[in-house]
Amino acid sequence: MNSGAHSSHFLPRGPPRHPGPPRHPEQGGWQGGLLELARQAAEGEGLERGDQAKWVPLDGTNGQSDFTISTQQIEKLREDDEPAGEDVCVVGSVFLVDKAVDKATVRSAVPVRKVAEAPAFHLATVDDPVVRKLAAAGVGNVFTTDLVLGALMAAPRSVNSWDIVIQRVGGALYMDAREGCSLYETHVNETAVDAPDDEQKENPMNGMTALAAEAGYVNYCYTQQCLNKTQAPIPADVGPEDLRRAWGSMPPDVATPPQGKVYRYRKFALSDELTVVVRCEVDAAMQTRDDKLAYLTVKALNEFDSKLSGVDWRQKLESQRAAVIANELKNNRNKLTRWTCQALITGSDYLKLGFVSRLHAKDNQNHFVLGQQLYRPEEFAKQIELKTDNAWGIVSSVCDMLMKLPESQEDRYLMVKDPNKQLLNFYRVPKDAFEGEVEDDAADNQVRDEDHDSDFDAEAGPCGRLRRALVDMSTAPRHSGAGLFGALVGPGGGRG
Repeated sequence: MNSGAHSSHFLPRGPPRHPGPPRHPEQGGWQGGLLELARQAAEGEGLERGDQAKWVPLDGTNGQSDFTISTQQIEKLREDDEPAGEDVCVVGSVFLVDKAVDKATVRSAVPVRKVAEAPAFHLATVDDPVVRKLAAAGVGNVFTTDLVLGALMAAPRSVNSWDIVIQRVGGALYMDAREGCSLYETHVNETAVDAPDDEQKENPMNGMTALAAEAGYVNYCYTQQCLNKTQAPIPADVGPEDLRRAWGSMPPDVATPPQGKVYRYRKFALSDELTVVVRCEVDAAMQTRDDKLAYLTVKALNEFDSKLSGVDWRQKLESQRAAVIANELKNNRNKLTRWTCQALITGSDYLKLGFVSRLHAKDNQNHFVLGQQLYRPEEFAKQIELKTDNAWGIVSSVCDMLMKLPESQEDRYLMVKDPNKQLLNFYRVPKDAFEGEVEDDAADNQVRDEDHDSDFDAEAGPCGRLRRALVDMSTAPRHSGAGLFGALVGPGGGRG
């Protein structure tokens, strides 16, 4: 294996970690492949007989309604009455935090323990037995996860492409992350002025894909190291017995929830017509001074090269932590926003951020915890200038629009963040559009284990059809603000 290739420590396990889009189409790679696939489908290229025209862009062409959203437009939205979350059901069990890692400082750095990365837990809300019962009981009419809702709230700050699968059945709206999609990624320096790309020939370990894989693995290891597994996890069963029983009797072919995770089903009433139910993940818990249990969302920021990121953590972390956070906000604005939104949605008492750095800039195999910080999510939101009234305004307005999508048992819908523009594009796709992707991913990962030099090959990577060269769609006639969403929120950007 050459010095620039990844070791098996950073290879994906479970849903593959896909990179975000390149800054320019000539960079190629899989990014934006959804747009390419949609274009091919609309033009009948490269598809099996009978598949033509099944991918339909909802952009106002060919007699279709226009659902296109400008992320610059939704940045102006406001929700005057922010909803308060209410626990409907809480299931699973959670480990207490291990305080040993809390002793880490720059001078007494704690090595990050490498552990085998377990497959990411993926359960579509439409297949979730708890959600099914809640939908049947009319508890809500929009069902999603904290991962998806956090991405939607942070959409105005996102640069890389991502997508959300949408289903409209039974009078309800279901929004999910595709298994293995880029929402599971931990992007690095996405919003930096000189953001990384995959053209780092002299130093490939600092390419976009390599950094995302490294950051994802570091995040997982740090989260696990923060848990005290010498004690049994604490069960957190709250809510009606039939809901808790539904979770406990989940068929193994549907999903196997990991041990040490609490899942909170939280209800947010946005209006008389719109109630969102969100399945949220809790990473850890800790005992407070008054002997109560506080829930934590645990994440890790990682430093790869201070010369590229702009601030040397070993020099500034303890004496000027505010400067470190400010620099991270400049380089990773979307990531920090999403994490904060997820903590707020989950109702976590604290957001725990770990500061993890490479042993040295040219070693992406060994990492050390240099420090950590507990934040109240509400206070950290103010610190990073996250306006929660805007976040909920986005959710409310977008869900209002999506409820206008026709119900269908045969089709699903796809929301795609345009890799080249600040737009959210929508497509109607066949229900089985993504079947077989996970099997393809597993086969591709096996090939990578056998040949490390081909790691993260943009042409031979997982989800083959979604990793084709990016087609520049910037010449296609588009608009910003017209269509159903523009009519819904009004010309001034406020909710209509």
